Amino acid sequence: MLNYILLLVFYFFINYDYLSYNNKMYLKSFCDEASSETSNQSSNSEINSNSESGQNPNFGTEQDPDDDDFVKKTVNNNNLTTIEHKHKFNQQHKLNLANLKSSTVSPVYNLLNDRETILREFLNKSGIYLIHNNVNGKQYVGSGTDLAKRLATYYFPSRLVDNRYISNSILKYGHGNFSVVILYVLGNTDISIKKDIISKEQKYIDLYLPVLNLNPIAGSSMGFNHSEESKRLMSEFRKGKPLSEKTKKRLSLLFSGELNPFWSKHHTPATLEKMSKSKLGALNPMFNKEKSEEFVAHMYKDRKGSNNPMFGKTKSEETLAKIRKKVYVYDSNKQFIKCYDSIKFAVNDLHIAFETIKKYLDTDKTYKDKYFYSELQ
Repeated sequence: MLNYILLLVFYFFINYDYLSYNNKMYLKSFCDEASSETSNQSSNSEINSNSESGQNPNFGTEQDPDDDDFVKKTVNNNNLTTIEHKHKFNQQHKLNLANLKSSTVSPVYNLLNDRETILREFLNKSGIYLIHNNVNGKQYVGSGTDLAKRLATYYFPSRLVDNRYISNSILKYGHGNFSVVILYVLGNTDISIKKDIISKEQKYIDLYLPVLNLNPIAGSSMGFNHSEESKRLMSEFRKGKPLSEKTKKRLSLLFSGELNPFWSKHHTPATLEKMSKSKLGALNPMFNKEKSEEFVAHMYKDRKGSNNPMFGKTKSEETLAKIRKKVYVYDSNKQFIKCYDSIKFAVNDLHIAFETIKKYLDTDKTYKDKYFYSELQ
């Protein structure tokens, strides 16, 4: 936890000019939250208070769901995903329109229950929206030239794992614990009014000071790039730190089945050939390398006993017929003698070792005055 706090402080300093007062306050409150987890104390934080209680909720009072509580649901037609938890959170800071600092142009929608309505009602409409966490009162202000398409991104698995504050919050609490309200509609979708949208979004960010916004400047992430030094330092910090089992499980759930980008797709023969050629000879990662005895032993162990995919299973006669290799036997004058359904049958009848027949098969060489072929000659 201490290392995590130090990373946040470090990130704060290398991007100082990129942060405004609100981000600094969020960083301070986040560090306070981390500190409270170790000391079992709650620290008041500067976050939104547009909830029914009208009070600022505290960090450190929220209960994390267990790994097994994380579930997902999928809509097959467009791969939208909703995150739900078996764990029930106490929604003590529900969004109350009466407490908002501005008027709205829509009722309060629930991200889980009203998804279809949201995406239908605001298709091809540009405007500003506010997302509110009903558990802790934290908020996010965003905009879109097409509000329906913009809000749909909060159901895309690839966006839910982008490590933004709002994405992490949805993963933690689930869509059902978030409300969304449309603050302002500029009109029909038109790229030419993008500057007007950004300008209007900035006014609402300044008004609400939403702590879930990664940047307090509307559109400020566009064209922003970390310096090479920052990238190097962040890379060094992550080295040797594998993903937690909880993160692995969530990623697996988000990209399994129909959510997999390659779901129901197949490589073309041309692609398969390119993939094969890209690993031939010196291009193969194992080219001129020998597997260590430890590695070989580990491979053997992984396929032995109950670890073997076929452990306890029996191949059907149909499967055996497909994998069996027929053996055609000829005498020294290449006159056909007999056909066997498999090498095993030839071994039993001819009393020749399995490996021997396999060795001479299709070599056009004789063994004890006999030729062995896998196809009729």
